[in-house]
Amino acid sequence: MATVSQGISFSFNGSPLTEVTGLSWTVGGGYTSARDSAYLAEAGSVSLECLGGISTSIWGTTGTLTISGGGMALSVDAVCLDVTAEANLNGVTRYSAEFSIIT
Repeated sequence: MATVSQGISFSFNGSPLTEVTGLSWTVGGGYTSARDSAYLAEAGSVSLECLGGISTSIWGTTGTLTISGGGMALSVDAVCLDVTAEANLNGVTRYSAEFSIIT
């Protein structure tokens, strides 16, 4: 049965980001050899789109990223790679952020 993507909550470093309109995440990636051991070079990524404002102060910071609801449960340590704001004349401003999962 399909999972309804409704009631999703998102927080980064304990601060909630509101009015989520789009969300995707990928966990995992490729292993790379470093001398005699393998390490996870790409742990995953999270993309967020929302209508609630995102402060540019989260850019470049690390913290716990927590998602719950709508079958999207995830709690990981992450770094915010970028924050974007896009205005539409006589419309609403849309915000987005990209995060990289760190291990």
